[in-house]
Amino acid sequence: MMLVESLLAAGIRGPTVVSIGTFDGVHIGHRHLIEETARRARAHSATALALTFSPRPAEILRPDAPSLYLCSLDERCRRLREAGADSVVVVEFNWDLARLSAEDFTRVLVQNAGMRELVGGPDLTLGRNREGTVPVLRDLGERLGFEVTIVSELALHDEPVRTSAIRRALEAGDVIGMSRILGRRYSVEGTVVRGDGRGKSIGIPTANVSVDDKIALPRNGVYAVYFYENGHRRAGAGNLGIRPTFDRQTRTLEIHVLDFEGDLYGQKVNVEFVRLLRPEVRFSGVGELVAQINRDVEDARDALV
Repeated sequence: MMLVESLLAAGIRGPTVVSIGTFDGVHIGHRHLIEETARRARAHSATALALTFSPRPAEILRPDAPSLYLCSLDERCRRLREAGADSVVVVEFNWDLARLSAEDFTRVLVQNAGMRELVGGPDLTLGRNREGTVPVLRDLGERLGFEVTIVSELALHDEPVRTSAIRRALEAGDVIGMSRILGRRYSVEGTVVRGDGRGKSIGIPTANVSVDDKIALPRNGVYAVYFYENGHRRAGAGNLGIRPTFDRQTRTLEIHVLDFEGDLYGQKVNVEFVRLLRPEVRFSGVGELVAQINRDVEDARDALV
């Protein structure tokens, strides 16, 4: 059983206080839950354990559902630890796990992770067909020896904090709205690769950033961004799209790094989206495009002051 194997491989020693979820993006609601899990763990001299899944359950249960992620698995685990988890266990989600009953799931956690308390939000469910509702889990806890603690849902401007709200903001290019829900600016990791040299040929060199195709990107457009490379944070103007003026079809992320000269090829970088400056548009020619890019650069500079 992958759940047992994952717990054993992580060397988990009880007692533990456990929170379970996909935690994609690790937004402020997730952090609120993990912080409470850590607080409860300290109160019981226990280990705060965050258990997460890869792939996301929806990818297996609903193959037609969106499959893009808001951060990489490594970043998810790192941010869960930063939020207060003493240990993060990643469990492969497959049909065997999906068929596991709520009782069997919690029994494994009690027997193999020393779970003494399960912490979740009001919509907490576990097990086959989401049968492990809060009342069911509380009954199981009485029999198996663990408590169930429900943490109130975090709200922002009277709206519950949900991953779905981040995805809606992402599709709209509302990276400022996203940052409020995430508690930080949205960013993506990637590697600088060689492009067609078009930017350099028109006097505005860009770094072509290759991003994992499983990571979600905002809507096409021009953004003020921060560009992180080799420990440095630099201001930039980022173009995300298909470059319609040149009749391209492949979506690319290109960053003009302000006031920078140098070779970035092959470097691992991080692009942080600060503000949408304008949507992607087609220009009548290169001259019109260059004039607009120069305005974009100044707009980015102003936005990042």
